[in-house]
Amino acid sequence: MAPAFIALDWGTTSFRAYKVAGDGQVLDTLSAPHGILSVTDGNFEAALESHIGTWDTNLPVMAAGMITSRQGWIELPYVACPASAADLARALHHHTTASGRRIAFATGLSYRSPDGMPDVMRSEEVQVFGSLGQGANHFVTPGTHSKWITTDGDRIVRYATYVTGEVFAALKAHTILGRLMKDGPDDEQAFAQGVRGALADPAGFLHRIFSARSLGLFGELAPESIASYLSGQVIGTEVAHAIRDNPRDAEYVVLASPGIGGRYVKAIGLAGLNVRYGDPEAIVKGLTIIARQAGLI
Repeated sequence: MAPAFIALDWGTTSFRAYKVAGDGQVLDTLSAPHGILSVTDGNFEAALESHIGTWDTNLPVMAAGMITSRQGWIELPYVACPASAADLARALHHHTTASGRRIAFATGLSYRSPDGMPDVMRSEEVQVFGSLGQGANHFVTPGTHSKWITTDGDRIVRYATYVTGEVFAALKAHTILGRLMKDGPDDEQAFAQGVRGALADPAGFLHRIFSARSLGLFGELAPESIASYLSGQVIGTEVAHAIRDNPRDAEYVVLASPGIGGRYVKAIGLAGLNVRYGDPEAIVKGLTIIARQAGLI
C-alpha cells in the first residue's frame, strides 16, 4: 500500500512521525525524545530532516502538537470551542521547507470556562477527532497536562486541563517527598491506596501528600512504593475534581499509552465511572480526517 502523507505529533518532549496510507493505516513509524524544547537554535527544519530525511519529500506533511506553540516552529492562534475537525482544516497554516516538503500545521483549541478561566490545548483535540463515532463523548488524555474533554456530535464543546504530570514530577524531584523514594516497579496496591485517599478527601491535597513521606518514615510504605502512592494521590485528586463537572453515568475513553493510560483507567474505575482504553493511534486517524477535509489527500 502506498503512503499518502506523513503525520507528525511533535510535542514538548517527544517527536513522533508516521507514514500513513490514504485510509489512515500506519505504514511506518518512528519516535525520538526530541521535543520542541530540545531543538537547537530553533532550527526545526534540520531537526525534522534528521528524523524523516529518508522519507519521500513529495508526501505532504500534517503536523500537530506543541510545534505550533509559542516555543515551536510557528505560533498559530487557537480556534475557539466549540470546534470540529473541519474548523481545524480551514485554519491550517501551509509552509514549504528548503528541501521542498509541504507542511500543513494544525493549530489547537481554546476554551473559556463558565468562571471565566481560559484554557488551551494542542494535539489532544486531534486525538479526540480521531476517536469520534464510537459511542462515547467524554475523553481523557493523560500526560504532563491532562485533559478532560467533552464532545457533542463532531465538535469539542468544552474541556479542562490539569497539570498532574508536571506536579508529580516536581514533587518527586524537587521536594522532600521524593527523598525516601527508591526506584522499583509500579506498585498497584500503593497506587490504589493513594487514589482512594484522594477521592475521599479531594480538598485536602496539600495535607495528604505529606503522607508520602510520613508513611515511609514509619515503615508503612516501602521506599520502592512511595512513587506509586504519590502518583495515586495526584491522579486521584485530578479525577475527584474532574468528576464534579462530568456525568458519573457516562463512558470515559482514555487516550494514552498503556503505562500512564493504565493508571488513569484504574483511578477512574476506582471512582466508580465506566472507563475504557481508546485507540492508541487516534492522533493519526484525526490527522487523516483533517488532511482529507483540507483536500491534502
